[in-house]
Amino acid sequence: MYLKIIRVVVLDFEIISHKNINSTNTYAYNLGKLGKKNKIVVSETQNHGKGRLDRSWFSEKGGIYFSVLMSIEDIRKLEKINFLGSLCVIETLKTFSDKKFEIKWPNDVLFENKKICGILTELNVSKGYLVLGIGLNINNEIDPEIKNIATSLKEIENIEFNVDLILKKFVEIFIKNLKIDDELLLENYKKYSKTLFNDVKLIMHEKTATGKVVDISYDGIHIDTGKIVEVFNVGDCIHLR
Repeated sequence: MYLKIIRVVVLDFEIISHKNINSTNTYAYNLGKLGKKNKIVVSETQNHGKGRLDRSWFSEKGGIYFSVLMSIEDIRKLEKINFLGSLCVIETLKTFSDKKFEIKWPNDVLFENKKICGILTELNVSKGYLVLGIGLNINNEIDPEIKNIATSLKEIENIEFNVDLILKKFVEIFIKNLKIDDELLLENYKKYSKTLFNDVKLIMHEKTATGKVVDISYDGIHIDTGKIVEVFNVGDCIHLR
């Protein structure tokens, strides 16, 4: 049951706001099936927020939960969408905080090894669109069940933030970064990478790879396993201490 729908236009994106929704990604994905583009679906809470690898995303009031619906043609290199999302989140957070935020490959945003943002991208190649879903913890209280692995901007800075202002800033930064050179975007992403040059275990359906990350590219994560350097474009990345 949607209690409120507000439509506004910010920098060529129509923002569709809900009080509560099952999933902003699902809603945006269904709009894409209808031929809609350049929409941002945002909700104060989600009943069934989705994360990577079929995980749930806690979506309590106080966070920002939104999905960007856009044409595939607007992304010159499809592989960059995850890098684009996490870079824009970091640059947005740095507008409101001077703390050190980092990216765990491919697109989790961390503060002191705790997750503050998760990103899920869904493609519909036949219809020519993609959905970039973002869950960003701002003023929400972190559920005790995940307090050891998650945090919020309020917990970090000990103040309340204007959620609408943060969303507007993200949209500005997102549009700016859409226009920059692909290689420059990748270079900027790497500056915030916690994964690059660290030892990791990458868990995939068919195999597990362990080694040092020597590079990150649009082809994937480059892992030196001790014998050869292998490149993987999917998997659950675990940092080894």
